[in-house]
Amino acid sequence: MLQLKQKNMLANNKNQIKSAVFNVKTALLSFISKTFHYIHKKMFWGLFSKIDEEFLKFLFVGVLNTLFSYTIYAILITFGLVPNLALFFQYILGVLWNFKTTGIIVFKNHSNRLIFKFVASYIFTFIINSVMLKILLNYLNEYLAQAILIPPVAILSFVIFKFWVFKK
Repeated sequence: MLQLKQKNMLANNKNQIKSAVFNVKTALLSFISKTFHYIHKKMFWGLFSKIDEEFLKFLFVGVLNTLFSYTIYAILITFGLVPNLALFFQYILGVLWNFKTTGIIVFKNHSNRLIFKFVASYIFTFIINSVMLKILLNYLNEYLAQAILIPPVAILSFVIFKFWVFKK
């Protein structure tokens, strides 16, 4: 009987921890979204109010996603992983993080069923980016070529996310 009570207590504790983690995650995402909305509507003399709010959120979340991904990469390197393996894990965790932040903050969509479309869109934009990079490398150095591709690939990603992955 005592073991059953202990198991029930452990199960309750696990559920409470899961609930607390969910509440913290929800509060953090809500804070980020509300902060962005305030900046979009109130700051810079309304300059950004004429630009699609979802696109600006997409750019804002992109910065957060980059910081998250790079932090994961740096932590894994610090713990001794070789760069390519660290990059692999960073990419996987980054895509999962990006899926949630992009879906929830930018497009207000909580559906996990869209992960396959999201991954497919990443693969597609990666291929487009790679092909265009190869072409530009005939004329420019590696740094400038990829820097030039960042805006069009970001716009392409946004369009794919808005009209295919998270379409309403």
